[in-house]
Amino acid sequence: MKLFDVHCHLQDQALFPDIKNVMERAAAAGVERFVCCGTSSGDWQTVVQLAEQFPQVIPMVGIHPWFVSTGWLKHVQMLEKLLEEHPEAGVGETGLDFQEKCTNRVEQEECFAAHLDMARELNRPVAVHCVRAWGRLVEILRVHPAPRVLLHAFGGAAELIPELVELNCWFSFCGSAANPQSKRVRASAAAVPNGRLLIETDSPDFPLAGCLPPNEPANLAVVVRAIAELRGIPVEKLAALTFTNSEQFFASV
Repeated sequence: MKLFDVHCHLQDQALFPDIKNVMERAAAAGVERFVCCGTSSGDWQTVVQLAEQFPQVIPMVGIHPWFVSTGWLKHVQMLEKLLEEHPEAGVGETGLDFQEKCTNRVEQEECFAAHLDMARELNRPVAVHCVRAWGRLVEILRVHPAPRVLLHAFGGAAELIPELVELNCWFSFCGSAANPQSKRVRASAAAVPNGRLLIETDSPDFPLAGCLPPNEPANLAVVVRAIAELRGIPVEKLAALTFTNSEQFFASV
């Protein structure tokens, strides 16, 4: 059984100092491919270097909504230059986060739109974070379409899925799908069309019950088992399906 972790943060200090062992444990668990997502200009070079060190890693670079500041345009210009220099890299993590602690909503929306425009112009996949902002996400995607959008750690309602499919979206699920309390996530994980389903760890975030912290890509096996059970199919079939989908999604990088 081979697995494809479409969203993790290997550059995070919870994983990076032990990266060789992290990668070995992942390989032993069947994880053959990884997508490592940057979140700010401070980690982009580390993400690119990890992809150079480990050929199984696909780099993505972007500005996470938590790190969008009033000077975001300068950073987007730096990002565009880096993406032009690295055709193997995707765009992201970007997106919208409208939790109460996030007061930079206007800047988030403008920065997100700029990421989508770059993804379209460069024909790159884009990784998107969305929390409590699904209405605005749909509106912005309609105005700023991108070729392939990965909605990572998808937490939207199942009713949104058909509309998001029309907007070139794929849906990735992490350890929350294994939590019986996460009823909306689990309903969505069961409802996504076969051809749009992806899996991730979002490591080192989303610690999993029964797994020692920090979360790491080796725990992807827990995710695939949970989603296979939700969809009523064998684990091996779910693993093969999501691996094929991931290869197709990232075919241009």
